[in-house]
Amino acid sequence: MRRVFSQILNLFFPARCPVCNEIGQRHLHMCENCEKEVERIDYRCLGCGLPQTACLCSRNNFSLVLASPFLYKDNIRLAIHRFKFRNETELAVFFGKEVAQCVAKEFGDVKFDVVTCVPQTKRKRRKRGFNQSALLAKRVAAELSLPFNELLLFKTRETADQHDMRGKDRLKNLKNAFTAENEDAVRGKTILLCDDIKTTGATLNECRKALFRAGAAAVCCTTIAVTPEKVI
Repeated sequence: MRRVFSQILNLFFPARCPVCNEIGQRHLHMCENCEKEVERIDYRCLGCGLPQTACLCSRNNFSLVLASPFLYKDNIRLAIHRFKFRNETELAVFFGKEVAQCVAKEFGDVKFDVVTCVPQTKRKRRKRGFNQSALLAKRVAAELSLPFNELLLFKTRETADQHDMRGKDRLKNLKNAFTAENEDAVRGKTILLCDDIKTTGATLNECRKALFRAGAAAVCCTTIAVTPEKVI
C-alpha cells in the first residue's frame, strides 16, 4: 500500500534533481549528469576553502579554517539561488547532508560543542522570511548529531549588500557588524560556523572574530560553496 501511495505521489509530484531541477529518480538526490558535472572541492586549502591549486591565502590577512563541498558556479550556483531567493527551502536537506559529509571528512577529529550560523538583521529576515544560513546550519547539526544554537551571534547593524562590492570594501562594510552577546554559551566552546557561500571570507572572518572575543576556544567554518577566484 505504501509503495502504491509513493507511486501516486511521484506521478503528480515527480522527484527532481536538487541541482539542475530536472526530473530524476530520487527526491533531493543529484542526477547522474550533475554527479559528473558539478565541481566538488578536493584537496582543499583550509585557510581559504579553495582547491590547493587555487589557494588565495597569500592575499588574505586571515585564515578561516574552512571546508565546503562545492565551487560556486554553474548549476550549484543556480541551485543556491533557488534556495535563497525562490523559497525552495527544502533544498536545505540536500545541502545540509553534503556540507555535513564534508565537515566529517575534513574536521573528523574535531569535537564540536555546537553549530551556529551567520545571522541576519531583523529587517533582512522580515524581508526574506527566513535565514538560509540558519536552515542550513540546523540540517548540518542534525546530520552530525550536534546541538544547534541560532542565537550565538547577532548582527548589530544593517550593511550594504556584499555582492555589490569587491575586495577591501567588503571588509570595511562588515567591520564590527557582528557580536556574540551570550558569552556563557560561547566561552570555551568549539564551534562550527555555517553560511551559504564564501566569497572573500569577510563575513565569516568577522563572525569568527566576534566568537573569539566572547571566549570561544576554536571556530571552524563551512559553507555550501566557495566562489572561484575569477568571480571574486
